Amino acid sequence: MQFGKIHKALLVSLALGATVVFAASVWSKPEKKAEEVAALVNGQPIIAAAVQGEINGILGRFQAQGRKPSEAEMATLRESVLEKMIKLELLSQESKKAGITVSNTDIDNELKGYKKGFADDKAFAKALGEAGITEAELRKQIGKNLVIQKFIDTKFKGKAQVTEQDAKDFYNNNQDKFAQPEMAHAHHILIAAKETDPKADKDRKRAKLVQIKKQLKDGSDFGELAKQFSDCPSKERGGDLGFFPRGQMVKPFEQAVFKMMPGDTSDVVETEFGYHLIKLDEKKPAKTVSFDEAKAKITAYLTQEKVTGNIEAFIAQAKDKATIKILTAQTKK
Repeated sequence: MQFGKIHKALLVSLALGATVVFAASVWSKPEKKAEEVAALVNGQPIIAAAVQGEINGILGRFQAQGRKPSEAEMATLRESVLEKMIKLELLSQESKKAGITVSNTDIDNELKGYKKGFADDKAFAKALGEAGITEAELRKQIGKNLVIQKFIDTKFKGKAQVTEQDAKDFYNNNQDKFAQPEMAHAHHILIAAKETDPKADKDRKRAKLVQIKKQLKDGSDFGELAKQFSDCPSKERGGDLGFFPRGQMVKPFEQAVFKMMPGDTSDVVETEFGYHLIKLDEKKPAKTVSFDEAKAKITAYLTQEKVTGNIEAFIAQAKDKATIKILTAQTKK
């Protein structure tokens, strides 16, 4: 939904131990009332509503997975979110001390990127309203995000060196990470159905897929039929699922795919999602990825690990020197 797009636009991703996502609304207005403040970092407030907004986003992901966090998990979540926002505020303050700035052109370009996710300016303005901010406030947050990213790029990136021997040592010590299972590249057409659907409805849906298979036999294009009839989001790509490893798909689907030969089209396959026609494009046998194939990714990973460690150490030093007041009651709503 549109609010989600704006909420995402207000986040900045930083490597701090793992990929950490911070709410940009951590930069708060000085005029905010004290009862709305979750913490003070060198006198700068972190607003409780911003903390709760980030928590709500994470709870949404729990809900999508059919999970409800326990009270203990909620307490850990609140503490973790607030800690991340404190780290971001410290980075913001250190960026200012370093004299880092960005131009209005940089902000304009970033804003254009956000607007591309909306049909028009009216839809964008509506989403801003739902998020409770103005475009001017969004520009300000974007500017602060860019300043922090520029600070990180300047101070940490490019200074973390990884040698080829480092990469080889990692490869040799982590062989299990480079074992690649058998892979398949397939297209499919899904006619969605639930196990609880009436038998007559399920029979009708299966029959529809049988008719689609007849069209394929008569020479119709699989991708075009997928775009026309499939209930899977992959329909936008003509039903293309790309490459996937053995063990990723639900069992009936996987069993059908890995028994097929490239170029084959399956009979109707029933899964918990409904009825499928599957076209197998290609198979790749299981193998161990060679060092040469993995070298670039290993180097990038180890470099990021070093950058992460350096950022964490820097923040720890800044935190030791900072005056931080936690007002936890506001984060327990």
